[in-house]
Amino acid sequence: MMGLEDAIRAIIAEEVAAAEQRITALFPAHVDRTLDVREAAKHIGISEKLIYSLCKTNDIPHERYGVSGSRRPTIKIRLSDLEAWRAEQRAKK
Repeated sequence: MMGLEDAIRAIIAEEVAAAEQRITALFPAHVDRTLDVREAAKHIGISEKLIYSLCKTNDIPHERYGVSGSRRPTIKIRLSDLEAWRAEQRAKK
C-alpha cells in the first residue's frame, strides 16, 4: 500500500511533467536545441570551416562525439551556448 508521502510525490511529479509539457508547447523557440556544424554556421551566418576552426581552438562551446583522436568527430553545439557565445562576441566589440 502506498503511503501518503509517496502519493503526494506521485501527484506532484505528474503535475510538474504536465506543466513542463504545457510550457514547452507555449514557448517552442525557448527549447534548447542541439545543432550540427552546418546548422550552427547557417544560424549565425558564417562558414562551416570557421565553425570547425573555432571548435578546434575551443573558442566556441561545443561537444565532440566519436572515436578519440578522430580527424572528423561529430561536433554538436547547443543553441543556447551558441547564442551566449554570440552575446559575448558582441560585448567585446
